[in-house]
Amino acid sequence: MAKILVVDDEAHLRRVVSLYLRARNYELDTAENGVEAIHKVAIDRPDLIIADIGMPGMDGFELCSRLRRDVATKTIPFIFLTAKDQDTDRIKARKVGSDDYLTKPCPLEQLADRVDTIIDRIEQAKKIPLDRIGLSGQLEEVDVLDMIQTLELSQKTGALVLSHGERTGTLYFRDGVIVEADIRSPKRQEPLFVLLGWKAGRYLFLPDALPERMPITASLANLLFEDLRKLEQHHEPVTVPGDAERASVPVGNAAVHVIARLEAIARSRAFPAFAGDQQVLRVLVAGTTGSGKSELIQSLVHDLSASRWAATGVEDRRHEHRTDFGLVRLSADIVLHFVSVRAEKRFRSLWEQCLPNALGMIVLISPDVQEDAGHMQTFLKARQTLAPALPVHAIVIQSAPPVLPGLTPSDYSVGSLDDRTVRLAALERLLERQRD
Repeated sequence: MAKILVVDDEAHLRRVVSLYLRARNYELDTAENGVEAIHKVAIDRPDLIIADIGMPGMDGFELCSRLRRDVATKTIPFIFLTAKDQDTDRIKARKVGSDDYLTKPCPLEQLADRVDTIIDRIEQAKKIPLDRIGLSGQLEEVDVLDMIQTLELSQKTGALVLSHGERTGTLYFRDGVIVEADIRSPKRQEPLFVLLGWKAGRYLFLPDALPERMPITASLANLLFEDLRKLEQHHEPVTVPGDAERASVPVGNAAVHVIARLEAIARSRAFPAFAGDQQVLRVLVAGTTGSGKSELIQSLVHDLSASRWAATGVEDRRHEHRTDFGLVRLSADIVLHFVSVRAEKRFRSLWEQCLPNALGMIVLISPDVQEDAGHMQTFLKARQTLAPALPVHAIVIQSAPPVLPGLTPSDYSVGSLDDRTVRLAALERLLERQRD
């Protein structure tokens, strides 16, 4: 059971927050100010601290700063819960090392969501023993994003070197923060988003290695999404089949109907025009680890286009490869992108980047995996806040549809991802929602 320390000089707030989080199976302790909090942390180290800023004696800024300067406490996640709502306060909170910043009055459910996200990140990071970081290993044995979060949580300094065939990537960390990313291939320099999709290869962490260039200051989520936009705007030229060639491609009537609907949507709505006046339609595929996101993306790309596809970490079309990113050129000026989204709570910062402005989202649900249910509940509740108008269709893998936030019975399909009819029907139902 994760232990949380709530630090606030207001007794009523300490009591309300403590009661609410205890009801969510957390262990709670409280302190009236920073001095008392320092004393309690020294006796029994909490997994997370929630603190006000304006407190007598030692305020929240000084509390966070002192904890970050101490080797024994520097990795404890820290959330500010305060009435201060000025940008200068937010900037200072980030500088002293806070993990999140919420303003009063804050809905208790929102606070609990942020707590769940951080605790889930901690629990996942614990699955990668620190004695493995520093030794070489196989990418097949560890998820790249999970490894990055372990390095962040442990506040490591050094270089994480990844290799995938002839491609290499290096992420430089300073005290757990990514300060530089360098991804290269024989053809060109590639974006960070591509590196995180590598499913095979090797990794090595080199302690204390640092880049010579100026550091990157954006968060990992912002870096990923900026690179995704660059990938969409500047992807390599793709040969577009002519009308006669496209007519001969054996995609089937269902696929032809889906492609026609996508083209109609692109021409009827104001999607952003990128390089060469191309429009990019982005469809998200969301699920937890092992739910089949990669397999669905690759299958949909294969269903819709026999001419060309591109994906992260993949250099050829062999079906056994896995991918987190897919591309289909629908016409000379319309490109469809499939992007994988992890639904585990620790990836909330990526949800905030990806969900808004997407065309729609297919959610994959595997009811047999019990621990996934909580993640999916939180993910779909967050979607109602982050992108309430985003159309969603769920594919349930061979089981009865569960009750999930924001979904009606018509938003579900039941079947196997290997079934082409199920895949294309789910995509078509998602597109039908564009008319609602």
